[in-house]
Amino acid sequence: MRGAAPQADLPDMAFQGWLDRILRWDRDEGQTMSEYAVILGVITPAIVLVIALLSGDVGGILDRVRALFGG
Repeated sequence: MRGAAPQADLPDMAFQGWLDRILRWDRDEGQTMSEYAVILGVITPAIVLVIALLSGDVGGILDRVRALFGG
C-alpha cells in the first residue's frame, strides 16, 4: 500500500470557507482594464439595441406632441 499523498495547500471546503470566498467584502482590488473592456463590450451593444428598438416609438410621441402645439 502506498503512503498517504502529501497534503496540498487546499482551501477550506467547509461552508464558511466558501461563503467567505464568495462574499469578500474586504477586497481592496479594483477593476482591471480587461474587466472594464468586458463591461463596456456588453453594455454598449445593449444600449444601442434599446435605442434602435425604441426610436420609432419616440419619433411617434414627438410627432404627437408637435401636433398638439400646432407645429
